[in-house]
Amino acid sequence: MVNSHYHNDHIWGNQVFESINPATGRAYGSDFPDLTIEDIAKAGHHLLHELGIDHLHAVVGPSMGGMSALSFAMMFPGYSDNLVLISSAPRATPFAIALRSLQREIIRSDPDWHGGKYIAEGVSPRKGLSVARMAAHVTYLSEAALHRKFGRTLQDRDALTFGFDADFLQERF
Repeated sequence: MVNSHYHNDHIWGNQVFESINPATGRAYGSDFPDLTIEDIAKAGHHLLHELGIDHLHAVVGPSMGGMSALSFAMMFPGYSDNLVLISSAPRATPFAIALRSLQREIIRSDPDWHGGKYIAEGVSPRKGLSVARMAAHVTYLSEAALHRKFGRTLQDRDALTFGFDADFLQERF
């Protein structure tokens, strides 16, 4: 059996912020309570308990999910026989913290952000989310992988424009 539970992470944001705050009757938006990696691990454990599952063969997680899997293994020792972390780390590096700060600023600079109250405005900061995702994407691939995937291939042109248009295929994302 494979159990995969959703956590608060998605390329275009997620529906968590659209959840209704029972105190106000309106969407939480950016007022949604902060979640930690440990909160996500506890939620996974609670889900397993509710499903009647008391032992796992493995806890597996990539990236942020790997941090959650590691937290799960540390908080609930013996619950799982194996731990598989993929492209993950026990804590965020200074570079990752700086990148996250940059990504938040990119999202906040989107005119549709509306101070985090974009749901009430009926919009979504999709451009900011897209640019933040682009910033993250370049950190997921090594230089060799970027070269294999994109190289210096020009897109839709035969020569460099030396302007603000995207000349190279990798600038398209």
